[in-house]
Amino acid sequence: MAAVSDGDDYIVNGTKIWTSYAQHADMMFALVRTSTEGKRQEGISFLLIDMTAPGITVKPIINLEGVHELNQVFFDDVRVPKKNRVGEENDGWSVAKYLLEFERFSMSSVEIRRVLGRVEELARQTRNDGATLAREPAFMQKLAKLNVDATALEISEQRVLSNLSAGNPPGAASSIQKARGSEVQQQADILGVEAAAYYANPLQPEALELGTNRPPVGPELAITLVPMYLSNRMRTIAGGSSEIQRNIVAKAVLGL
Repeated sequence: MAAVSDGDDYIVNGTKIWTSYAQHADMMFALVRTSTEGKRQEGISFLLIDMTAPGITVKPIINLEGVHELNQVFFDDVRVPKKNRVGEENDGWSVAKYLLEFERFSMSSVEIRRVLGRVEELARQTRNDGATLAREPAFMQKLAKLNVDATALEISEQRVLSNLSAGNPPGAASSIQKARGSEVQQQADILGVEAAAYYANPLQPEALELGTNRPPVGPELAITLVPMYLSNRMRTIAGGSSEIQRNIVAKAVLGL
């Protein structure tokens, strides 16, 4: 996206992709190029943009789960007041880096615990053959390992929260949490699909709708496991891929 100065405004043209919930938003932020001189990180400005401004078009991107969460936003001569710029002109990357420290840090252990809790309940349920997953050592070993991983994540998250309460930003710790949390989440989702077994196959989005009167196919606990598995495949890419997070840790923490 490019922004050209025009009096008290910028005129913005281009497109921004993977914009979460743009179909509902009143405002969005975007990194726009205001200069082509210097390094690539330079010449970028951080703008707050009114989604009702003329020239903005939002097109949906339906994810693997079948949900409209993401969008591609197009800008055609959109006027954005310069007063909506955050930070100095051409210094938007500094603003974005600070913002990303907080965006990449999340309490991923909460969602992982929720999935593992459902998996544990499914494991205790008796199958048609009279067996249970809770009696299968290989499965329970995988579940135990993920519970340990979730505990380690939770401890690290509490450490970051303690630093935040003291007025310190997450720093490179957010990259560690982002990479590890995303990967453990995906491993938990895979185990969830394994626990659902053949009940993972039916496509039943209606069962996820609030107030539905259609009974689910299979255990009610299994309904959300496959949609979460499909949706969370993007976790190791969105917000900066796991490879990028490891590069940040290598540079900022290990000094490589």
